[in-house]
Amino acid sequence: MSIIFRKKQGVLVPKTNNPPTVQQILGNIGLGAALGITLGKKKAEVINNLINETVERLIMEKLFLISPSSIKKLEYFVSYQLIDGKKTVKTLFLKKKIWMSFVRISYDEMMLTGTKSSDFLSFLENKQCKKIKISREQLENYI
Repeated sequence: MSIIFRKKQGVLVPKTNNPPTVQQILGNIGLGAALGITLGKKKAEVINNLINETVERLIMEKLFLISPSSIKKLEYFVSYQLIDGKKTVKTLFLKKKIWMSFVRISYDEMMLTGTKSSDFLSFLENKQCKKIKISREQLENYI
């Protein structure tokens, strides 16, 4: 079997009938990541991984956690507020089981990470954190 090469503007390219792949066009220098092209994963999967990483990083920084596995041992509750008849998250309160006080993550801090508050709640549910219920008096002490 012989390979036929054709010269095209100073570059030898093997003659094929197939359209070029993304790797042939961009090369293997990581340029695809800079342009937002996903080669092996779906875009939604990449975006979800990025959201989970930012949520995890914020929680670890606020609670001074050493490893991501310690997120599973957290307890949390959410305070809501009504804006124009819609229930939105006001503040997320987190703590380790052995701690007495909660650490507050406000709605503004959640928005600064570039994620929605619903992403925070789904992240905590996926990590199997315990959602606790507190009485009205306890809530008034924290707020």
